[in-house]
Amino acid sequence: MTNAATSDGGSSRRQRLLIAVGIGAVVVVVVLILLAAGTFGGGEGSSGRAASREVSVSELRDFAGSNGRTVYWAGDLPGRRLELSEAERNVWVRYLTGDAVVGDGRPAFTTVGTYPFNSSLREVRRRSKAKGMDSRPAPDGGLATWNVKRPNSVYLAFPDSNVLVEVYDPDALRARQFAISGDVGPIR
Repeated sequence: MTNAATSDGGSSRRQRLLIAVGIGAVVVVVVLILLAAGTFGGGEGSSGRAASREVSVSELRDFAGSNGRTVYWAGDLPGRRLELSEAERNVWVRYLTGDAVVGDGRPAFTTVGTYPFNSSLREVRRRSKAKGMDSRPAPDGGLATWNVKRPNSVYLAFPDSNVLVEVYDPDALRARQFAISGDVGPIR
């Protein structure tokens, strides 16, 4: 009887530990996404995102055109709604699914970030050579790179561009596929 009680107690402790590790991983991903905008994205930082809002493709095009700058996205994805967030000069386009509401804090959605960054391609090349990084060529002479321990965020840069693009997806393989597919580009 003592063995059975010990076995059940050990199983319960393992389950609690696995749950705690899972919650910790989600928290780490959220923090990394927020830090990426300021730390990797040119160090300009963000004093906090402006209020997010749901937009149509047309409204997103108007936003990009009215600001006279490049805003990257992954196109109009079927079954997903567009959420636009902006802080300082950083812009995020998130693809909401299901019943998700604007501002949903879960790291459960494909997100494309556009960050002003001089010499972004040179920086991405430099970082792609660092220990723990991997990279692949991207269309139009671009380069995609990611940290193998945190592969859900893939960073892209292109020749003659002064923006850094981040493609985040909760599925790391899907993030890389988006980044190197040619589907991620400036909204026109």
